[in-house]
Amino acid sequence: MAGIKEVARKAGVSISTVSNVMNETKPVSPELKSRVMEAIGELQYAVNPVGRGLKSNKTNQVGVIVPSFNQVYFPAVLQGIHEAGIKYGYTILVFETNGDVEQEKKHVRFLQHSWTDGIILASYANRENISDRKYIRSLLENGNRKKEIPVVSLENVLDPGIDAVVIDNRKAASTAVNHLISLGHTRIAHIAAPLRFQIGTLRLDGYKATMHKAGLAVEDELIMEGDYSPISGYHAMKELLKKERKFTAVFAANDQMGIGGIRALLDEGYRVPEDIAVIGIDNNFPSTLITPPLSSVNLPKYDMGYQAMHLLNERMKDPGRLRCVITLESELVIRKSTSSDGSGTWNLIGW
Repeated sequence: MAGIKEVARKAGVSISTVSNVMNETKPVSPELKSRVMEAIGELQYAVNPVGRGLKSNKTNQVGVIVPSFNQVYFPAVLQGIHEAGIKYGYTILVFETNGDVEQEKKHVRFLQHSWTDGIILASYANRENISDRKYIRSLLENGNRKKEIPVVSLENVLDPGIDAVVIDNRKAASTAVNHLISLGHTRIAHIAAPLRFQIGTLRLDGYKATMHKAGLAVEDELIMEGDYSPISGYHAMKELLKKERKFTAVFAANDQMGIGGIRALLDEGYRVPEDIAVIGIDNNFPSTLITPPLSSVNLPKYDMGYQAMHLLNERMKDPGRLRCVITLESELVIRKSTSSDGSGTWNLIGW
């Protein structure tokens, strides 16, 4: 296979001239550039991106680490990252952790050794855990001996020194619960996201604080923990129905658990929302396709991904800039799982 020396020899130019043409590092006359490009074409010379990265300290690659490819929440986030990456000239590499922090750490180390230019991380690390806290702090000095690799956090504020794009999870939960209260519900159960992670605890906090503010009792028996999946929502709802404590509404910490919860209610002969109303968070497209369609709190998923890539690009251009946290707004979407007057329109766009 031809190398840069053969290209330079055939074009009758120096190796540095070929490098300048390929990397656009210095101006080259149109005549010389034409000769180099003709030689590259004839010899079918291909640049090794790893080798180029080692020389320039830049690979034009960004690593993205997410908990799951199965959660319907993340495709829109990844689309936003991808489209912003194209705008800024980056190739996106995506990795899955299955919610395993040790697997997450392995992916981070791999990207460090691959000389990736930056990382966007939807972390499941818990700041309350000593080991996780040390790992989170290490992200502030992320990189290898010759290259600093900045990190932008998705969804969570991991550390006071790490850039992040988030939504206010307490506020999103409060929006959902206030909607149920406005409909006259006073006994509201909660299917929580995993409480070992920050999102789960923040949404639980929002639920409790809103209930207390309205003068309503928070009953531990009416709080069940799921794992984000529809089947966990199904089983959590089944367990709630077995309890002696009666309730008329359920706030699920994400749509997938809310969908599973509705299926459980229908299987048990309950009417939704006449007997029990259900609301979720995320506003994912499957929520519009079930019967009844699920009310939800919309999270701007595409914008979250796009802003994360934008923030990372700004950090890579200026490593010394002040740390930035972008908080995106959420909004209530009312469908027929909480109100017969809610929307029944299917979402047929973007999937």
